[in-house]
Amino acid sequence: MSYLVQWFTEWSELQRTDFLPVLAEKMTNIAYVNGIVNSIAGVNCQDKPMSLFECRVKLFREWVSQWNAEQRERLMKRIAEVDPSFGEKLNSELQNGVEENGVEESDVGSIESQP
Repeated sequence: MSYLVQWFTEWSELQRTDFLPVLAEKMTNIAYVNGIVNSIAGVNCQDKPMSLFECRVKLFREWVSQWNAEQRERLMKRIAEVDPSFGEKLNSELQNGVEENGVEESDVGSIESQP
């Protein structure tokens, strides 16, 4: 866990933004279908070398799947201590659901039913 927190402190604001849906997905087990998640999922070493950020996200995804709820909660707390703004965004993401192209998942049904 210490590695993950250290990596988080080294990431740029853009990388943290890209990491948000990855972290939220792993904390809720809800699949995200946008942004970095798709690019990480589709990367293989045959295409091109992964960036350091992509490697770290890949390791995070592998490691966190082995963690219990208490460990996941502790990671979220430590990350929020490092970056309170990110912590607020993560909490909002976890409470309000997934947004795809600016539309919340819970709104999709109501949008589709409109003429």
